[in-house]
Amino acid sequence: MAAYTPPTVADFKAFFSRDFPYGVIDATVKDSDIHRAIDEAVAFVNEGLFCSQANFTNAVLYLSAHNLVTNLRMSSQGVSGGQIAWPQNSRSVGSVSESLAIPDRIMANPEYAILATTGYGGKFLMLVIPGLSGQIFTVCGRTHA
Repeated sequence: MAAYTPPTVADFKAFFSRDFPYGVIDATVKDSDIHRAIDEAVAFVNEGLFCSQANFTNAVLYLSAHNLVTNLRMSSQGVSGGQIAWPQNSRSVGSVSESLAIPDRIMANPEYAILATTGYGGKFLMLVIPGLSGQIFTVCGRTHA
């Protein structure tokens, strides 16, 4: 199996052109923030789950966006940002309450649960869970016709 090429900062900006405020000042997302998020995603992703460069790239980009959001949340909280915001089934403030149905298979798995804290992590899960479910193993290949 050939190794896939990770996406670049330019790939990230093109894929998420409307999602983040890019720039060079502290109030914006810097190239170094994106580079860090991509590096973290590449270390987490199992290339064997994907049969094409395009599928691998999409997964890494969504996981990178998840990492970027969580990194930015932590940096904005400084030293008090050490707690992970795990998904919640319900919450309330005063007379207003909200209840969500997070699937048990997500909540029971710490890796899945932390990914469910952002929409980008959820998209990443949608891309990889089919290859992780049941007794299915992904094998890339083709016949010689």
